[in-house]
Amino acid sequence: MKIFDLEQEIMKAWHVIDDIELLYENVMETDMSTDDIANALIGLESIYNMRFQKVFNMFEDLCKEYHAMRKEDEYQNIR
Repeated sequence: MKIFDLEQEIMKAWHVIDDIELLYENVMETDMSTDDIANALIGLESIYNMRFQKVFNMFEDLCKEYHAMRKEDEYQNIR
């Protein structure tokens, strides 16, 4: 895994702002029912929970790789 991959996933997470703006526009410009708004929010919650979990998993994997490489470097320096 590369740090660039994690960076890309973090940038994708910022799309939540665009999605909230889209929902806001629809609420203000149409007569969305309370149920429609609630369903849209539940959907956003579900999608972004998955997205943030993916980002966190990538972060954890990157940390593991970093510490494994660091340990290997320390081992090589001892020898």
